[in-house]
Amino acid sequence: MITVGNDLVRHQLQENRKWYLLLGTLLVIFGIVLMASLGMATLTVIYLFGALMMIGGILHIVAAFKIFEGGYRWMWAIFGVLYIVAGYYAYSSPIKTAIILTSLLAIALIIGGVIRIINAFMLKAYPGWGWTLFSGLLTLLTGILIITTPTSPFWVLGMFLAIDMLFQGINYLTLAAAIKRVPPSY
Repeated sequence: MITVGNDLVRHQLQENRKWYLLLGTLLVIFGIVLMASLGMATLTVIYLFGALMMIGGILHIVAAFKIFEGGYRWMWAIFGVLYIVAGYYAYSSPIKTAIILTSLLAIALIIGGVIRIINAFMLKAYPGWGWTLFSGLLTLLTGILIITTPTSPFWVLGMFLAIDMLFQGINYLTLAAAIKRVPPSY
């Protein structure tokens, strides 16, 4: 039974290999294009954030009046309105939104870095604790660099998007290459 399942998965992967190649190639190209225009990439992130917030707001309002009853209904409706306002704010003030989101990202990285550093010292008795320390220091320094660089709101979010797309593309291309090495199923 396991062989039959593995053969089916192998067959499906080989059938879809060309799509993994295409998707990987497109994501790598988009990642490179975004990396070359970090300002536009950041603007894209802000507008995507705004659109998702407004969609979330609409869904909250619909849920408030279609799903929930009583006092909870108004809480969901208020959250929906707040989401819509936040989304609209992102569209109407993309620069301020970029500053706010980049600052929140930097603060999260600083806090995460400090926590990892503390964890590293708690794990000092175990092998590999130095990697946790290194990760914490790198995360802390990244957060400090972002928060102390005045121009960071204009490129950091775009860089994160570009790097994510680039690595996702490489991931799909690597998967397609690995599928090519798998012997066909019979």
